[in-house]
Amino acid sequence: MKMLLPVAALSLAALFPAQEAKACGGFFCSRSPVDQTQEHILFAVGPGDSTTMVVQIGYAGGDSDFSWVLPLGDVPQADSLAVFPQLAMTSLAANTGPIFNVPQDCWQYFGAVDSATGGGPPNQRDEDGVTVHIREEVGPYDVAVVESRDALALTSWLTTNGYRVTTPMEPYIAEYAAEGMKFLALKLLPGADVTMIQPLKLTLPGQSPMVPIRLTAIAAEPEMGILVTIVGAQRFEPANWPSVTVRDEEIAYNPFNVWGNNGTNWTALVARKVDEAGGQGFVTESAGSSAEMEEMIRNSPANTPEQTAARDALLGVLEGRTYFTRLYTRLSPEEMRTDPIFRLSNGGDVSRQHQLSRVVDGVDMCPDQQQPVQPSPCDFTTCGAGGACHLDLSGRAGCACVDQATARAVASPSGGTSVTCQDARMSFVNPGDIDQASGERIADPCLGVACGGHGRCVSMNLTTTCTCDRGFIAVADATSGVSCTESASPVDERFYDRTLPEPAHPGRDVEPPPARRVANGCACASTQSLPVGAAALLLVGLMGRWRRRGACVH
Repeated sequence: MKMLLPVAALSLAALFPAQEAKACGGFFCSRSPVDQTQEHILFAVGPGDSTTMVVQIGYAGGDSDFSWVLPLGDVPQADSLAVFPQLAMTSLAANTGPIFNVPQDCWQYFGAVDSATGGGPPNQRDEDGVTVHIREEVGPYDVAVVESRDALALTSWLTTNGYRVTTPMEPYIAEYAAEGMKFLALKLLPGADVTMIQPLKLTLPGQSPMVPIRLTAIAAEPEMGILVTIVGAQRFEPANWPSVTVRDEEIAYNPFNVWGNNGTNWTALVARKVDEAGGQGFVTESAGSSAEMEEMIRNSPANTPEQTAARDALLGVLEGRTYFTRLYTRLSPEEMRTDPIFRLSNGGDVSRQHQLSRVVDGVDMCPDQQQPVQPSPCDFTTCGAGGACHLDLSGRAGCACVDQATARAVASPSGGTSVTCQDARMSFVNPGDIDQASGERIADPCLGVACGGHGRCVSMNLTTTCTCDRGFIAVADATSGVSCTESASPVDERFYDRTLPEPAHPGRDVEPPPARRVANGCACASTQSLPVGAAALLLVGLMGRWRRRGACVH
């Protein structure tokens, strides 16, 4: 199940002219960046002894392949099963998520470099008379933000780069270009499928919301985000999981795109805090009166049938429920050991506003206009409880994984592909198993898949992953796969002494890979079975970097 979660939000007035926001539908514009890989569950508690549950489901594939199993503590009310507007869930998420405010003494706060500096942000470039402010992959989209006073040059750039521009659009482009407006352009990446199944709504007895997550472990993505929104009479909190906190001064950010799709390391921080709490926990991202939200929804113009349905659905959910709580976590399958339950809380309101610090961990995020400091890629990378982030020789973030884990490419909340370490025992469909539908043995997807010279492919629920030699790290490659490469800094041998908790229901047994050691700068497979951590790494390097010296024979 793939769901939606906002990681940064701005008022519409800051992004669009007032008349454009009005035409778009206000609350239902959904222009805030969202993470396309989340599970989102909405609970409406009471009035009376009942709870309405809405689960947003994302699915890509053939109709005949779709299967969804949701454990429930009780039988839903017979007349309560219904679909719920997708736009309602998306808009709710987009208007309750964190807002990150740049320090006012940071020059990026003012939106541009002063003209006297002779240049703009380093990610800005000129191409054939068109200024390209942003060009990146965000979820299923190829995104561009471009600008030009020359309408012909702008139209030519868009069409040349595969963005569709029809003849009726051209005069409008010319008007906006003459006014100095920027253009956000989207197109689907090759192979992207964003068909969304509508969320399902049902009503259950009781007033203690519960997320049935244990079964999710069978097919969950590693470091999967789970967003829970609860509306009721007062604030809610986890009853059987700890509440974790992320302090504003811990949040690192890229000053050039902090307003963009996850320009902070918020999601990585949440994941680390949850790992530190034992692999289970929720951050309360916002909590407070729902009156302002209800008023905004009620006053937002509904210009389409879709917006009207979303508005009416949300107003129905909020009716008689005066308080909302938004909770967020990131979990891997091995951490889905118990079902989180939520209870009433006496805690106060939690603002969605976060004031970013100019200095984070001793690093000035925006020291001057000429030489801005970029945070480390590891600040934005989550390697999981069984991993540690290191940079490779080219400065890319990668993960070293303990012996029980294997590295898997995952969709990053900020767009593109990242890597995380997944418990290799949590594979429930494996090569050699009998396919129940066809009666044939399942082929190994690792056949023909290379992980580089220092890794081996491991099938995880028929998804290819890579187990790297000790001292080497897994990085996402250009094909959204994984390759094992050298780390720019040594991986502490004690890291490999760590073990992951025993899963309640492992899919398979995992034997630790042969211990590897480094001699004269090259890795060698040991011919003996050694205990975890016993094979020392003999590091030979210069300036903290490893060097290969010839071939290795063992």
